[in-house]
Amino acid sequence: MNPAPVVDRPAMATAPVPARLPRCFVWLPLVVGALLLAALYCVFYVAPPEVTMGEVQRVFYFHVASAFAGLLLFITCSLASVAFLVTRGRPGLGALARLNDRLAASAGEIGVLFGVIVLVTGPIWAKPVWGAYWTWEPRLMLMLLTVFLFVGYLVLRAYAGGDDRGKRLSAGVAVVGGPAVYLVHVAVAKWGGNHPQVLTGQGGGLAPGPMQWTFAISVAATLVFAAYLVYTRFQHHRLVEDLEDAFLELDDADLNQTRRRAPRPRVRPPAPPTAPSPLGAPEDQA
Repeated sequence: MNPAPVVDRPAMATAPVPARLPRCFVWLPLVVGALLLAALYCVFYVAPPEVTMGEVQRVFYFHVASAFAGLLLFITCSLASVAFLVTRGRPGLGALARLNDRLAASAGEIGVLFGVIVLVTGPIWAKPVWGAYWTWEPRLMLMLLTVFLFVGYLVLRAYAGGDDRGKRLSAGVAVVGGPAVYLVHVAVAKWGGNHPQVLTGQGGGLAPGPMQWTFAISVAATLVFAAYLVYTRFQHHRLVEDLEDAFLELDDADLNQTRRRAPRPRVRPPAPPTAPSPLGAPEDQA
């Protein structure tokens, strides 16, 4: 019985296999879900309605917590972009540069998500309290512009793909967003406006007791939820880069194998030199 022919296959590219997640990360979705449920219960069943604004004040627990998460993630995106610009192109720091780039992209994506939540929940509260969905005050305008700025960062980075120049340009846009976050924070103190300041007690409507405890639980649950979302997006970007590297290695292996199997053209050996005739040239014979 003839043995089966051995087929020479190109070596498959092997992507790095991620290590098994720690047990804390396996249970993290349950912890996040429990915190969100606890925050919702406190918002609707524990915290009393505010005396002046009534039930609409409950929007504050989601609005302010989302603002905290969004602004913190914008700062994270800006700092990670600075670290990416510093570490890129330096010998031995390539892996660190890619990590900073993934962190910046993940924080920017989730930061824009919570920024949109802020811009949606704000008008829900403003209509019954201010009588209008939107007022052109400094903090609202700066928050809107900051969200647009980081949306531009995400669009530019997605368009750049694996191009290093595009990544550097998008990182520069994210770096500009860092001072914008600071301006959002100090807008009311610097330029005025009728936007309430919850932490200082100027118009926030948070009385001591259950309302402040509910606010603290809402902020903690939202921050933990935001961190979990950033972690999942970070893992997504890492897996995408690993797959791209694996496909590039596979293409290189296929190309090398094709070159080895390609038939080489046969080169005709040169004709041996002819020995001179002993009779000499025809003219000599004549």
